[in-house]
Amino acid sequence: MFQRQFECPSCGAPVIQQHAASRSIVCGYCHQTSHILPAGQLAAAGAQHLLVDYGSWLSIGKTVSLAGSEYLILGRIRMNYEDGFWDEWFLRSQDGAEGWLQEDDGSFVFFRQTKVLDHRLLLDEIPVGVRINLGSGIGEVFTTSKSTATVEGGEGELPFRIKPGDPADFIEGLQKGQILSVELLPEDHIVFTGYTISLDQLQIA
Repeated sequence: MFQRQFECPSCGAPVIQQHAASRSIVCGYCHQTSHILPAGQLAAAGAQHLLVDYGSWLSIGKTVSLAGSEYLILGRIRMNYEDGFWDEWFLRSQDGAEGWLQEDDGSFVFFRQTKVLDHRLLLDEIPVGVRINLGSGIGEVFTTSKSTATVEGGEGELPFRIKPGDPADFIEGLQKGQILSVELLPEDHIVFTGYTISLDQLQIA
């Protein structure tokens, strides 16, 4: 099993990486977000930020059973937008499968990443409530919403770079019976597809 230890660039505490492809990691002591550099070092990114606990059933290090697979919760990212916030939990199974559990005011959507776009989308140019073609690798989508959000912060480790305060715009829609979400992050535009689940479909250890 992969494991690598770093020294937090802010407080010097040990920081453990459990996923070889992680690109961001948050110190559990001082809550400094850092980027994992190709040279095997950490670089602090943004200010230290502690996420307030609002009583979620989920937390870093727990395992959840979903759709016949067991996942370890490796990380969390929190997004702020005009109506409040939502959390996205990064999951990884023992066989290497990855997923995301979006938690928003007691509702859950299970997502899988399907593609990192090789072109940029402009939020202002995407209409809502119509069927449009979002380009190569996505195809036609009926858009249901879009929002301007910011990264409040994170916990654990994540497969892409984040920094508290970064913009994180979203486009959501429906495609072939599934929910489609496009995250417009500063470095990458990432496509996810998923479906809603209920709390009783999750077995949380």
